[in-house]
Amino acid sequence: MRTYVAGLSIAISMLLPMSGCSTPALNEVELGKEFTLAVGQSAAITGENLSIKFVEVVSDSRCPTGAVCIWAGEASCLIEITDSATTHQKVLIEPGVSSPARDSFNEYVLTFAILPYPDVGKQIDAKDYRLQLTVTKGPALNGGVLATFDVVGERYRIFITNEETIEQVFALQRGESQATIPSGRIIRGSVAYNQPWSWHIDPEDIEMAEMTIELCDGLPSHVEGDLDYWVDTVQRFCPWGAELVEIQDYR
Repeated sequence: MRTYVAGLSIAISMLLPMSGCSTPALNEVELGKEFTLAVGQSAAITGENLSIKFVEVVSDSRCPTGAVCIWAGEASCLIEITDSATTHQKVLIEPGVSSPARDSFNEYVLTFAILPYPDVGKQIDAKDYRLQLTVTKGPALNGGVLATFDVVGERYRIFITNEETIEQVFALQRGESQATIPSGRIIRGSVAYNQPWSWHIDPEDIEMAEMTIELCDGLPSHVEGDLDYWVDTVQRFCPWGAELVEIQDYR
């Protein structure tokens, strides 16, 4: 009987990998360690109440290797993040010129790459995509709101502790305000929530405005590309084309 059971177990173990109907296993990975997910696969972060599922690639317009393009394009994928039993959906966007890219969720920084990178003349099947991830952790946010803004395809985030400005961004989200321009003092130094930029906005010295001077208008990449000028001379960042994407409340 023992020999029969052992043989049966071996036969089953050989058949299981051949089945196309099995659910991908939940991997366990450590903070700071790189891992890769296939479509539909999930990973739990060891020691954290956090798991991440790679749902699908939403779009891929990256300029293929071997092609000449006027725009580098971008790839975006949908993930599900389960934090303390609450599931959130999030879209990660990888610019074609930046791989790996960075994004954030709460105090976690997600460094990622959507693979494979496209080649001229080669079609990537949806099931062949992989999401390469590294999850690290920064200081927990508390006592304010995290506002995400899109400026002509570039995103940056502001942690706001100024109570008046907090009310302004919620009013904007509700469609009750015309003050769409975030005007804030630029501070040198990268923070987890504003990756990949090496600067951030003062959480207290920030206001929403309907109009500002043109000098402080620009893109996040403009600030990054000439940080000394922006910090020492311009001092504030007030992108006219900013659009509020989301607000996360940490009060």
